[in-house]
Amino acid sequence: MRVETKWAIVPVAIILAWMLIAQALGLFTAERFATTSLIGVVISTLTFAFTYFMVTKEKREHDYNGAMTWSEGFWAAARMTLIYIPISSFVFYIYIQYLNPGYKAFIVSDDFGKDPVNTFLSGNLVSSLLFGGLFCLVFPLFTRKSVQQKL
Repeated sequence: MRVETKWAIVPVAIILAWMLIAQALGLFTAERFATTSLIGVVISTLTFAFTYFMVTKEKREHDYNGAMTWSEGFWAAARMTLIYIPISSFVFYIYIQYLNPGYKAFIVSDDFGKDPVNTFLSGNLVSSLLFGGLFCLVFPLFTRKSVQQKL
């Protein structure tokens, strides 16, 4: 569980750093919405790809002595996803409510309705489950190793 917890915190820290940098650069404006959203999606995708690869690789090397089946990798990545979701939701809530209250105005659109914060956090939950589930299925394929391959 130590490996999964460590790698669940890494993407939260990277995405929070990106949000703070974007805020400092003044990118959270209506005029820059498309650009900022695109950059955020690219940073998030690369961060998650790296994170899921590393959690399964480190789990294989440190907890399974260099050999890991696909199912062991899947469950390691799934545990990391389930640890990531509440941590990221809490950090994003703190960011939206206290670190950058103006972010609410940035994410308000017709899709978000009257409560943009809860809608944003619900979107985080759904996207984390969907992409986490997809990455849980894919990345153990790259990091699995049988005892024979280890030799």
